[in-house]
Amino acid sequence: MAELVEGTDARRAAVESSPRRRRRVAAGALVLVVLAVVAAVVLGSGGSPKRGSDTGVPAGDTTATVTRRTLSESATVNGTLGYGGERELYDRLAGTFTWLPAVGAQIGRGGTLFRLDDLPVVLMYGTVPAYRTLKQGVSKGPDVTELNANLIDLGYDPYGAISDEESFGEATAAAVRRWQKAEGLTETGEVELGRIVFAPSAQRVTALHVALGQDPPGAGSSEPSAGQPGSGSPSSGQPPSGEGTPSSEKGEPSAGKGAPSGTKSPSNGKGKPSGGKSPSKPSGEKSPSKPSSGKSPSKPSSQEEGEAPSSKGGEQAAGGGEAVLSSTSTQQIVQLEVKPEQQQLAHAGEHVQVLLPGGGTAGGRIASVGTVASSPSGGGGAEGKGAGSGEPAESTIGITVTLDRPVAHLDEAPVSVELVKSIRHDVLTVPATALIGTAGGGYAIEALEGGHRRPVPVTPGMFAGGYVQVEGPGVREGMTVVESE
Repeated sequence: MAELVEGTDARRAAVESSPRRRRRVAAGALVLVVLAVVAAVVLGSGGSPKRGSDTGVPAGDTTATVTRRTLSESATVNGTLGYGGERELYDRLAGTFTWLPAVGAQIGRGGTLFRLDDLPVVLMYGTVPAYRTLKQGVSKGPDVTELNANLIDLGYDPYGAISDEESFGEATAAAVRRWQKAEGLTETGEVELGRIVFAPSAQRVTALHVALGQDPPGAGSSEPSAGQPGSGSPSSGQPPSGEGTPSSEKGEPSAGKGAPSGTKSPSNGKGKPSGGKSPSKPSGEKSPSKPSSGKSPSKPSSQEEGEAPSSKGGEQAAGGGEAVLSSTSTQQIVQLEVKPEQQQLAHAGEHVQVLLPGGGTAGGRIASVGTVASSPSGGGGAEGKGAGSGEPAESTIGITVTLDRPVAHLDEAPVSVELVKSIRHDVLTVPATALIGTAGGGYAIEALEGGHRRPVPVTPGMFAGGYVQVEGPGVREGMTVVESE
């Protein structure tokens, strides 16, 4: 009976202990697997030094492929970002400035440049300045062609009646009346000189030379005339070259053209005496240092400002052609100044990359390349040489680059442009680190084929961007080569 109990206890102990044995066995097997993996990794890493014998690539080296690419070598040239087409826009009418654009404003075709007596002076596109009143019957000319083209583009010839853009006919007069109605002008069908200003493109205002409320220099009267096309301007009542024109020294009628001292003064051109001034006190002799003193408040503005236009070739009538504002085109450009020997780097129409302040880039195209070298003004050279340095000033050639897209908030900013010095299209190349020197002073690349390396003689060409052009009878596209670190 006792033996039976002992046997039962032994079997129970064996059953209870079997899960533990299974866990121990599983843990042992897992340890063996881990050891096997570690051994494989160790053996694999231990085989790395054998890579040279297995693959032909020394430890630490890599492989590259012979590929076709375009190589270009460039030179960096410094320049300035700004706007092109600087010009002065003039007033040819009499009146008071009642509206002026803000500096920085951009004005396009049909836009108002400024207002005189609350009537607009309008921008239209053209390369030939306006030089006469345009009306039906005037002779053909580039100004007529420009006017017709603008009237069509602005939509004032809705029926396509202007068939001859070189002539000012009834169709043009009708289009002008439509334009005048839209602008609030008297519908005369004529365009007085000064009502429109031609410029090649949209303009960006850079400076104003007049102020609100100011009368244009040389204006003939304080009475408005901008709304009266043709010769209705009061200033036209005094011929520019007539005897009644104010003198260049002082805008007083008493100082007649060539009036000698001690003689009677001529009339002022309006049938009025000179005001009874003593002939012994001609204004041009008594106070030459004060040409503006002693002016009567009752004198018209043309007399008070008669001498201002005298510096512009005598343009005193019809506002004197005085500059109202300075402008540029709205096209951003980069202006480069390069040495004459660098001129060959730039070719008109070629695409370039412009490096902007802050690290950005913008695409552009070379618009023009100067052909005449110019010396810097003041004797200073492009690199600070010139007067005082004992070295002659260096001549430079101007290159203009137009940007593909506008760059906001940048004007007169320093930039740099990559000009291509040379270029090779579709040539076989390898990384420069794959090129090795040979004992004979030549060059070769190490081709890797079937785990074996063999030198292939090559003739190197252009180096650019970390690659080198290679040529040789044994070089082919797709070849694997060894690249040393």
